[in-house]
Amino acid sequence: MLLAKNLIVDTVPSVKTSDSATRVLDWMGEFKVSQLPVVNHERLLGIIAEQDLLESGIEDEPIGAIRLSLPEQTHVHEDTHFYDVLKMASLMKLDVLPVLSARDNTYIGVITKHDLVRRAAEFLNVEEPGGVIVLSVALNSYSISEIGRICESNDAKIMSLSVSNAPELGKLLVTLKLNIRELSRVISTFERFEYEIALVVFDAEQLDDYRDRYENLLRYLNL
Repeated sequence: MLLAKNLIVDTVPSVKTSDSATRVLDWMGEFKVSQLPVVNHERLLGIIAEQDLLESGIEDEPIGAIRLSLPEQTHVHEDTHFYDVLKMASLMKLDVLPVLSARDNTYIGVITKHDLVRRAAEFLNVEEPGGVIVLSVALNSYSISEIGRICESNDAKIMSLSVSNAPELGKLLVTLKLNIRELSRVISTFERFEYEIALVVFDAEQLDDYRDRYENLLRYLNL
């Protein structure tokens, strides 16, 4: 199971309230982040954002007097699952996400957007050969066991599966990454079970585009 403690990096530092605004801004530039955790004596005080510093108007003064826009509650514990880490980082629009000990709430490290995106790619098996099928499924009809049986009955293994809401359709979009590119039999079986096929990606050109989109995302994030 992939937990927050497995995502911690040791390359991005925390800052102290005694650090100057100029020094913190320099670190943000060096590590290509727009936030850094503020930690005194292993206690997380919050996250300071670049905007906090720019709006403060101070340069060589300590950052302790600056009101933090992201409070100490903006964190996860070391035993938080990867999906919940992703959710928190996405909701709060974070470049860095502090991780606290599950035992005593002390600060133990930080997770970066950089590594979250790369781990998400591993989860989705972006680099692995195979095809992609996106199903449009009514909420009360979603059955992961049935979807798995349909794939396996056609000698296809599910490399990754993700589910997203499509409220405008009143349905779920289920994205399957399979280990085969010849998807016609799998598609026929899904259609026989009255599944709606929203998207199919199976030929080399489409799969290259699928990978290119991921690589473009990394470039956009300066990773």
